[in-house]
Amino acid sequence: MITNIAEITIFSDIPEDEFPHILSLLKERNFKKNHILMFENDQSDDVYFIRSGMVKVYRLHEGKEIVLSIAMPGDILGEVEALSNDNYRISSIEALENVSAWQISKKDFLQIVDKYPSILRKAYIILVERTRMLNRLIRYLTFYDVRTKAANLLVDLYYNFGKPSVNIFKIDLKINQSLLASMLGVTRESISKTLGDFQHEGLIDIRDKYFYLLDKDKLESLCSETEEDQTLRKWSNH
Repeated sequence: MITNIAEITIFSDIPEDEFPHILSLLKERNFKKNHILMFENDQSDDVYFIRSGMVKVYRLHEGKEIVLSIAMPGDILGEVEALSNDNYRISSIEALENVSAWQISKKDFLQIVDKYPSILRKAYIILVERTRMLNRLIRYLTFYDVRTKAANLLVDLYYNFGKPSVNIFKIDLKINQSLLASMLGVTRESISKTLGDFQHEGLIDIRDKYFYLLDKDKLESLCSETEEDQTLRKWSNH
């Protein structure tokens, strides 16, 4: 649980003595798992800062869900709409688990931005990081077969949610196959078959919706054509 707003990336350069003023503008919100915080194309302009829990950011196309990213504690949501003249939401956001967040109105957020230009610089950096992630997602969806897509995503998930042990590497995030399929733009049947192949080959194990990388090196070798090092697989700076 994030209790200090300095842990929110976009606020990290603000003097500590200014925190009480910013906190006075924030409203504490709690959302249950599966609650939808934002709907794509809705008109709203509040900004959210995730304190605990995780959410998925996604869009719908012809009834099919495409997951664009997973936001974690310390991340900001909705700042793009707040900083633009268009209040229509560009994506939907749903809680993957119980989520605690701070909420701020567009008016109050822009007031803080005007006072602290560092927020705008941080917002730009965050936007660049998201663009890089989306570029990789486009590459996954466009050029790779299901096996390479799945291997890359599992390695990505490890570098963002992984907990190493002696010989087994756990992805410390409960994730079902439907979500994996939505993140890769494939059918649930195809991802199920691929994961079954990985299990048969001794690359992974799945227990209670947790994924364990049994042979991380071999799994990464399936991703060699991407030429990505682990730092480029990180989805945020925290």
